[in-house]
Amino acid sequence: MKPIRCKPLNVNWTSNAPRATLPTLFLNFKILPVLLFIGITQPSCLVTNTYKLAEQRAQEGDYQGAIDMYQAVIREKPETSAARKAQLAVGRLHIDKMNRPENGVSMYQELIATAPDSEETAEAYYRLGFYYFKSADYVSAQKSFDTVVNRFPHLERSHNAQLMLAKTYENAQNFEKAIEVYDNVSNRHPDGKRAGQALINKARIQKQFLKDKKEAERTYQLLVKRYGRIEGAERTIEEAKRELQLMGINIPEPDPLFTSQRDRMLQRQKERRERDRPRDGVDLSPGMADLDLAAVSGFDVNTQELMSAFGPIRLDAQGTFFNSMLMVANGMFQSENYRMAGALYYRATELAEGVESEVDPYHYLRLSVCYRKIGLHQRARDVLKKALKKDRSILDSIITSGTTQYIDGDYKKAIETYNSVLGLSPTKIPELYWRLGLVYKRMGEPEKEREYFERAIAADTDYTDALQSLAEVLHYRLNDTLSAEIFQDLVDLQSNKAISDQRTYAGEKALADICYRYGNYPRAKTKYEAAARIAQREKSDPTNEFKARILNDQRIYATVHAAMASYNSGMKNEAQAAINTLAVEYPDHSLTLYGRGQLALLSGEEDAGLAAFAASMEKNPYSDTVPLALGEYYLSRGFTDEAVGVWEEFIKVNPHRNRHYRVQQRLETVKDRLTH
Repeated sequence: MKPIRCKPLNVNWTSNAPRATLPTLFLNFKILPVLLFIGITQPSCLVTNTYKLAEQRAQEGDYQGAIDMYQAVIREKPETSAARKAQLAVGRLHIDKMNRPENGVSMYQELIATAPDSEETAEAYYRLGFYYFKSADYVSAQKSFDTVVNRFPHLERSHNAQLMLAKTYENAQNFEKAIEVYDNVSNRHPDGKRAGQALINKARIQKQFLKDKKEAERTYQLLVKRYGRIEGAERTIEEAKRELQLMGINIPEPDPLFTSQRDRMLQRQKERRERDRPRDGVDLSPGMADLDLAAVSGFDVNTQELMSAFGPIRLDAQGTFFNSMLMVANGMFQSENYRMAGALYYRATELAEGVESEVDPYHYLRLSVCYRKIGLHQRARDVLKKALKKDRSILDSIITSGTTQYIDGDYKKAIETYNSVLGLSPTKIPELYWRLGLVYKRMGEPEKEREYFERAIAADTDYTDALQSLAEVLHYRLNDTLSAEIFQDLVDLQSNKAISDQRTYAGEKALADICYRYGNYPRAKTKYEAAARIAQREKSDPTNEFKARILNDQRIYATVHAAMASYNSGMKNEAQAAINTLAVEYPDHSLTLYGRGQLALLSGEEDAGLAAFAASMEKNPYSDTVPLALGEYYLSRGFTDEAVGVWEEFIKVNPHRNRHYRVQQRLETVKDRLTH
């Protein structure tokens, strides 16, 4: 059947038309279905023509005209693929051509909200990620790319997004996380050129940024051995060989292609499924739905064809095929072929559940590991939750496994194991963070060590092990003896019941700062308020004027930060009321202006916030409170030069080191990060 061309209907019915004879009437009835079909299809033809005309307008530079036409498609065909594609086109024009990024972002977000599961939504997330990436907003970019990877693993965009996710971590100088994602890519594409490129990038990071020559050598050698005979990976193999030559390392022989027949079969199956995949919301037939399980699982492997590639499979003693699949999956898991092992675990557990047969919970655990190894961490957590519902003791087993890896010196695996169960049990969170801190202690990374001990304390401010460990890393490895003493005092308070009620301002503020830093705002608010009460109580005792002024500053500072914690907890009115009360009690105090500035910045009123900060620094140029906060705000916006400028200016104004010690420390940390 020839395609119907889209032309305007031009039927001229007039009262002067001759009367129809019977044969004519019969012919009219014969063409009536055709006319009806043309009438039905005419709107879609109109939409197609409008879309093409909009594309032409965009190519000619008439961007607003193109947008108007795309909007017509959106109005004519709401909630359709055509409308969603038009939304994508409008978003791209706003961002790429018209310098209206806020309009483009809004268009993408609207599409995501109205059609969360569509392929166009995956594209919207990807484009948002790319926009944030180019804007150096790496946190937002990571969220967008990660969503594409985890929610749309069956789409080609998911694979591109995973590479961009790794690049985003790399640009953000989170090199360990970048390496992890590049590993995910290589596990997800064990037989493709994407894996080669991912491993090249991983080795480059290990060599250039982490200065880990031995790990870089291993990665280059692995690349040559595993992919040396893979078609399409020639460029990356040559690059790896050159690097090994420069490093004076022997170049290994590539592994033989002993699995090439199976790999070719799986590739043909993947291409066939992609070719036959229904588009634009068309339902799958039952047969196709069964074949499409490979995409649904996220591993993109057809388990039926995979099992047949191994030849005749003997059933187990019970005669159940899914148990045989689990046996094969276990073997692949042991050989670190996570993609195929995961596909088999997924299908086997699904078949077992279908006949209500019991499955060892550890198979779900291994399935979650397979998901994590290819970067689908959201699915990994969902599967792990299912395993924990079947057997709660698995959680303790996983933690014990991580501890064994830690004792054996396999620190990277210990970190991966502990991270896999973070958040699954609220009561275990402090312990897991503390154990992660111990791993980083063994690895000789004191900053990471401190971070995870602080995270443990943010989850439980009375966790003695974490308080003691934090005091030790501050004293022995970071040379911050003043802070170390504060946390050691908190440990002594925990262990000595007789003095447990003798809380200090410094201790409560230190705990509050940690809770605020890691997002436990309700607990931070409680601790800041406790610090403010301590300062107020000590101020009421007879004291000299100098000490009274210090206690006054402490009370205002703690009240300001309690208000900030309230704001971040969703209690905006309460936060504003606290700042208003300070304005009445201390209208001319520099820290009151500081409080106004902080609340304004939290509210998105940047100009008002920066103006309040400037007024506060002018009123008291010797306090480091505002310069530190202002510098951190600039860093959060990506304005490193501005942050460095603020701190260097403060040091000039305050040449005495006791006045700028904290600022100097922060400045050195940022400069050191820039140089590396």
